Amino acid sequence: MRQHFTHHQRYIIVAVISMFLPFYMCAIVIALLTIRLLITGEIQDAYKRLPKSRFILVFCVLSFIVSLFYQNYYGVACIVGILVLLSFTLFYRVYITNELFDFITDLLVVLSVFAAFYGLVEYIGVLNNYEINQFEVIIFNSPQDRINSVFFNANYYAMMIEFFVCLIFYKIFKMKDPWHHLNYLVYYIFAIVLNLFLLVLTGCRTAWPALAVGIIMMLILDKHYKTCSVILAGFIGICTYFLFNPEKFPRFDNIVSYFKTREKIWSTAIVNIKTHPLFGEGPMTYMHIYEQYNGYPTQHAHSVYLDPLLCFGVVGLATIAPYVISMLKGIYRLFSRKQDLELFALIIAYIMIVLIHGTMDYTIFFVQTGFLFLLICSSYEIYANE
Repeated sequence: MRQHFTHHQRYIIVAVISMFLPFYMCAIVIALLTIRLLITGEIQDAYKRLPKSRFILVFCVLSFIVSLFYQNYYGVACIVGILVLLSFTLFYRVYITNELFDFITDLLVVLSVFAAFYGLVEYIGVLNNYEINQFEVIIFNSPQDRINSVFFNANYYAMMIEFFVCLIFYKIFKMKDPWHHLNYLVYYIFAIVLNLFLLVLTGCRTAWPALAVGIIMMLILDKHYKTCSVILAGFIGICTYFLFNPEKFPRFDNIVSYFKTREKIWSTAIVNIKTHPLFGEGPMTYMHIYEQYNGYPTQHAHSVYLDPLLCFGVVGLATIAPYVISMLKGIYRLFSRKQDLELFALIIAYIMIVLIHGTMDYTIFFVQTGFLFLLICSSYEIYANE
């Protein structure tokens, strides 16, 4: 670790590294760091310095009370976790710099390769469980046989890979003239290919269109039109192939039941939204209420469009809206002032990934995926700090 990073910045680096530990260890590390910063008063200072940040407290207090009122104790625990992540993100916004961000992104690329190799070891173990003694690419339907590396669930790992691949494209864009840094270019291409191979092994189908749109958005915003045309043509070609050969589509045999399950989950969520439109019942509402509607048993509504409304209601979402709007304004300034088009493109790609992947799943509502998303989207603050 570079010696000229301050102790505040080293806290951020430790938090980033913790994302590659099992999720409960990651949560513990970030919580301990946040408690330490609370004791020293630096979290409080971040709340005072950053505009609209106090709406985070209003949102969390309201959601905490609602969760207690409905005896949604998983929701109580989750809202404490949300408060911790958002508070640490405020601290990150105060101390992030270009140099630190460059170091963090390098670190994330290296650790993504580590996670991929760990996933390959996991995959070999799955093959051995089926007494397959040679390496074959088999996409399993069973959740326990789909590769998750250190991220608990295959769909969470898939979203992390989407984030990693876009981040590597960002690193390539930042090189300006990659052919004069051929060793780095080869390394980045290797990291992209390796991560994409692991994405295949996760068996996550929704990840591919989300990643394709994210990359295409990055290429357009950063004016790489030729590369964009090639990738778009390839994506259309792949879609055409699967259209005429649907049996080759990953996990094709369960796609009908997949949509039926989603439909049942969404129907249950919509019924409860209609009965609790203002405040919801706190985080993890779906797991709290599905039995009373004879719904499909799962943790959340599998939709980034339904679950927030289900959990927090119109009033709850309105309390956090001023903070979100202030962040969106900061992100837009990267573009309007031409401060950093590459970073703006990366943030927009992350947002598109969440919105598209979120049509079928709620993978952003997790410790590692949510934390990485918050850090990258908060990095526009680099230019306020410098």
